[in-house]
Amino acid sequence: MNPYNFSVLCFGFCSLLLGFFVWWKRQDRIGKLYFILSLCYAGWALPFSIKISDNISYYAALHAARIANCAAAFIPAAWFHFCVVYTEKEKILHKLIRIFYLIPFLILAVSYTPWFVPSLRPILSFRHYATPGIFYYLMTFNYFLITPLGFWLLVRRIREVSGNEKGQILGLFWAAFAGYLGGATTFLPIYGIAFPQEGMFLLPLYPFALAYFMTKQKLFDVEEFAQAAHRDKLTAIGVLAASINHEVKNPLFIIKGLAESCLERQREGVFPTKEKALDGANEAFKRTMEQADRAMDIIKRLSLFAKAGIESEIKLEPVKVSAVLEDILPLLRYELAAHGITLIRDLPPNLPEVQADRRYLEEIFFNLIFNACQALKDANKPGEIIIRAVASNAPRTHPVCTLVDTPGVYKGSVVIEISDNGPGIPGDKLKDVFRPFYTTKAEGTGLGLYITQQLVEKIKGRISVSSEAGKNTTFTVSLPSSPKT
Repeated sequence: MNPYNFSVLCFGFCSLLLGFFVWWKRQDRIGKLYFILSLCYAGWALPFSIKISDNISYYAALHAARIANCAAAFIPAAWFHFCVVYTEKEKILHKLIRIFYLIPFLILAVSYTPWFVPSLRPILSFRHYATPGIFYYLMTFNYFLITPLGFWLLVRRIREVSGNEKGQILGLFWAAFAGYLGGATTFLPIYGIAFPQEGMFLLPLYPFALAYFMTKQKLFDVEEFAQAAHRDKLTAIGVLAASINHEVKNPLFIIKGLAESCLERQREGVFPTKEKALDGANEAFKRTMEQADRAMDIIKRLSLFAKAGIESEIKLEPVKVSAVLEDILPLLRYELAAHGITLIRDLPPNLPEVQADRRYLEEIFFNLIFNACQALKDANKPGEIIIRAVASNAPRTHPVCTLVDTPGVYKGSVVIEISDNGPGIPGDKLKDVFRPFYTTKAEGTGLGLYITQQLVEKIKGRISVSSEAGKNTTFTVSLPSSPKT
């Protein structure tokens, strides 16, 4: 074993172990894509280390070279795919990802032919080094075109974020840069350029540097996200608890009053006959049952809302926006009353149904209205929230029709606006409102609007925000109309 193949072997094994660890730690798309990327690293490194070993036959080295370079063909696309998802640019670049995967799959089809790696030759201190076939030129071009695009995405993200997140992405950038710099130099001897290969010694730095940043900067760590989500859940529970106290207390108070009044009238002999007393008791029982049904209905709504999202399967069905709001508003009535906020609904009676998951829609409206309440909490003026809705093909006299021609709002949709007259959001901050952990509130977690955006997109909708600092903020949700309406 020589120092070169030991270095590459160390890189391959450590990258594979790190990939397993990240996937185990993060059970999401980022963890999965990083694991796939690590498999590509290991798929190149392990057979490559065999190929450059001192004591190996020509044909064994040729097989190893073809396997290694076939795996290497997938590295640029997998790296770019990971960077796109990690920097939250998949909505914009998803088509480009598919195009970039075409070349490695094409190379896979010819990987065991002379069109890819026709032969081996000695160069520098290596007995066996690949020579390029016509498809190898394509792979090289692909590598040096796509790989920098991934780093470019990371650089753009570094400029957009700050604090701990910026440190995390910087750590990922420099660790990956060291690894790719070491890997890029291995192309030169393939084209007959006797460039020293000490760059291979940079390869093991990548997994060890990444492990360092995972430890110090919490790179790929979901613990912070989980803790913030837990705080958001506790906040929502507090609002629901206040709503239960406010909404259920009224019918219970009426039930108690009816019972006390009936007993008092019985004791005072107000009823002249037993029949009249029985009629009075029956009337009290009837009104008691009505109030009990009202309390049970409120508790049922709270219970259904609390359970929303437990089932992972999305159930798209025709849903009335007005009906969802009717179910959600009792959960927020106390919050509105506590801060003296007026809520105005402007929904046309002929508004089409939307195609959505009712549970998701309830949480979307709850989050947006609650967010508006929070914005108005400390406002030094009477707070007002206006909920408007219109079909995308509605007459242009409707207040929100100006939004129908804006980006993100498409024909065959229902547009819902939730506006408040709060302090607004500065123009340079609008781009950050849907970013996880971004918040302007001291007690905020920065997850409410991020989660809302994810829910909207899951039901095939779109959400946007507009604001005028010091005057108002408007969130616009565009949802597909139900085909049945």
